[in-house]
Amino acid sequence: MVENTGTGSKVDFQKLTGKKILIVEDDAFLHNLLADKLEQLRKNGIEVYPTFSGKEALEKAKEVHPDVVLLDVVLPGMNGFEVLEALRKDPELKDVSVIILSNLNQDKDKQRAKELGVTDYMVKANFMLEELVERIVTILEKGK
Repeated sequence: MVENTGTGSKVDFQKLTGKKILIVEDDAFLHNLLADKLEQLRKNGIEVYPTFSGKEALEKAKEVHPDVVLLDVVLPGMNGFEVLEALRKDPELKDVSVIILSNLNQDKDKQRAKELGVTDYMVKANFMLEELVERIVTILEKGK
């Protein structure tokens, strides 16, 4: 079934059924906002797994093998860069697409993420949720 994502583009969600998204966000408000926005994807057969810490995210990633990880950088205990590094070192998870969602807008943070193989880096204050959904769908459609 082809549907509009809310930003004007059409998506064949049947091709995306069974794809998995892991959310790693410790801020409850933003976490719920992301989960609510991704409900449209969930209704179309995409599985969404919410986590609140780096440790929990790595455990869930090993369990479900997500296609896309939405990763905050500032997390309790293990930070997002450490999570990304651990993902890249795991033979089963090293190729997962990771979108960093962060308030960190420094070039050094973006460079570190790039060196660790991030797929995309979005500054929380600078994007709309619809744009995030578009990027997720694009990644899922490419099968990366």
